[in-house]
Amino acid sequence: MLNMHKTHLLGIDLNLLVALDALLRERSVTGAAARVGLSQPAMSRALGRLRDLLDDPVLVRSGHSMVPTPRALAAAPPLQVALEAVQRTLAPEPTFDPLTARRAFVVAALDTTQAVVLPRLLAAIADQAPGVEVSTRPLHSTRETFSELATGTCDLAIGRFESPPEGIHRATLYRDAMVCLVRRDHPRIRNRLSLRRYLAESHLAAEPVSAADRPFTIESLLAEQGLTRRVVCTVESLAVAPLVVSQTDLICSAPGETIAPRAEGLGVRMLQPPFRAPGFDLHLAWHERTERDRGHAWLRETLLALFPVRA
Repeated sequence: MLNMHKTHLLGIDLNLLVALDALLRERSVTGAAARVGLSQPAMSRALGRLRDLLDDPVLVRSGHSMVPTPRALAAAPPLQVALEAVQRTLAPEPTFDPLTARRAFVVAALDTTQAVVLPRLLAAIADQAPGVEVSTRPLHSTRETFSELATGTCDLAIGRFESPPEGIHRATLYRDAMVCLVRRDHPRIRNRLSLRRYLAESHLAAEPVSAADRPFTIESLLAEQGLTRRVVCTVESLAVAPLVVSQTDLICSAPGETIAPRAEGLGVRMLQPPFRAPGFDLHLAWHERTERDRGHAWLRETLLALFPVRA
């Protein structure tokens, strides 16, 4: 009898399991050979090897036919289950049909970025893929984010990913630019913000812990031009900035696309900054492990189509 504690798969020709399955189904060397596309001599040799491997005759003569031994009969059900599992594992990935698919995805992004992306994405999912679910998680450091993509903790990440390592793919999701947020009835600022007025006013700074969507700081931009500003309050999240600005005379310099959903309806205005502030890209990132996943590809393509104007 085969001793599984002493028999190692590395030493077994797994094609013999296919031959064994065919022999047990056909109960004939000739029939088994035809079933798997082998010659009769080749199947006879396979039967001989199986007898040596199992230390069992497998099939024995009974009149004009062959019958399986008790050992072979006992092996048949688990063998069929194992081969069917292998076939399912190696079968081509089924086509992803968004209308009927039921699947959950995890997207990592800062809360302010989620406010830009989620309304559009969820509307598209409701229309195109009613069985698809999306959950979000906070965006951590770039290294942690890439690790989460590699392990499958998240499927996609949205942020600033300038130099992704090997195995990380990215595409530009949308382009953002800095604006200056002020309250609509600011006593000293109307429809245009001069550099002199900007530097004379007090400021609210939003400095997230993660630099994943922060290509520069306002201080660094101003320093390059020999300028400084007075910051009287610093917050970690841009989410609170429009509310604070709407009730104070502070100026908040922030990414326009990112801040716009938070500022709507709060009585604030977004003005062009009076200093040189380059635009920057927000990227969609994913790992090589999901590059060929059809459902994953559908989600990526759907997201990118929602922001068609990309630099």
